[in-house]
Amino acid sequence: MESLSAVVRSCALLLLLCATVAQAETPPDQWAGWLQQQLNSLPASRAINAEQERWLAENRDAAQPLYNPELNIGYEDSADTTRTVGLSQTLDWSGKARANRDAVAVRDTLAQLRADKARADLLANSLSALVAYDAARARLDAARRQEQQLADLTDLVRRREQAGDLGQVDAQLAYLSLGQAQQALAEAESAATQATTRLRAVLASEQPGQPLPASIWGSAALDNTPRQRLPASFDLRLAEQQLLLAEQGVSLADKQRNSDPTLGFSVGREGDENLWGLDFSLPLKVFNTGKAAYQSALADSEQRRALLEKTRNDIAAQLDGAWRDYQQQRHRWENWQSLTGDSLASSGALLERVWQQGELTTQNYLQALNQRLDTRLSGIALREAMQQAWVEWLYESAQLNDWLNALAD
Repeated sequence: MESLSAVVRSCALLLLLCATVAQAETPPDQWAGWLQQQLNSLPASRAINAEQERWLAENRDAAQPLYNPELNIGYEDSADTTRTVGLSQTLDWSGKARANRDAVAVRDTLAQLRADKARADLLANSLSALVAYDAARARLDAARRQEQQLADLTDLVRRREQAGDLGQVDAQLAYLSLGQAQQALAEAESAATQATTRLRAVLASEQPGQPLPASIWGSAALDNTPRQRLPASFDLRLAEQQLLLAEQGVSLADKQRNSDPTLGFSVGREGDENLWGLDFSLPLKVFNTGKAAYQSALADSEQRRALLEKTRNDIAAQLDGAWRDYQQQRHRWENWQSLTGDSLASSGALLERVWQQGELTTQNYLQALNQRLDTRLSGIALREAMQQAWVEWLYESAQLNDWLNALAD
């Protein structure tokens, strides 16, 4: 009976390993295609597209001519009735409209950058949720396997105790270990539930349509030099465009200090006589000269220039840190694989066989099982940390969309 139980557990372990291999061999293009389709169907994606269209529409409105022509109709009832119809137009002699159009072009670029950054944020959050979900399910699976193994061990201990082949202390140790496993399993179940809730909130799905591939973390042919990726940073490009917009604001504020004349032409009749007239008006900059607005625009431009310098330094530090963190996490994960990858799968059956032969005490056997579980959990934690670091590096270096598109293609 005991040998049959061992065979059943070995078969279950083999099936689990096969399932793990199958999950690791998920075609990257299928997974990337599923993720792209899922992201495009999210309300958050539609909201980003609508927000971008609103920004562009506001920019198109701002690019319209500053002044509309005016229709003037006059009527005077005196000794001779006078009726006139005229048109007047304010002339943009100082070039305010041209300066405004230059600013609108910058605003269009800003709208595109903001939308791209929002999509990258959504993709980064989705990938982080997928990685956390995958790790939580792996921890839950490890906890379930440990609990099942301890339950089988407890049944075996109980039978050996009844047969007088095992002492009462050894039996109590097995029961205590099984009790501890219940708490670990409950914590793993709670963590898996939280990860599922987060995945549902971010991706509107309780589980991934495709499991995470194992070969996509760091395999893409991307430019992985922080210094070269610095100009592509969303935050840096936004800061550059905001400085350019502030400089356009200085030019516009300077032109706003100039007055634009208004010309009018009218025709009509006075009694039995035809008449026509011209009108010219020019606002006098006596009280509101526009100097304060111009000085404000200059100060805003200087502030944006200082913020750009600070942003460049901050992002350079973030890029270096993100790249270094990914390299370290990947190195630790690869070391764990090389040290424990093969031995971890075969150690369970070896420990049980040695214990049944009496070469290992029950206490040492239980300690070995716990150490084996801790080793498996450490591997899951290292893999998750490496994957999260890769996502963070791609996000900071503005390569997330390119990476996903390369996988899908």
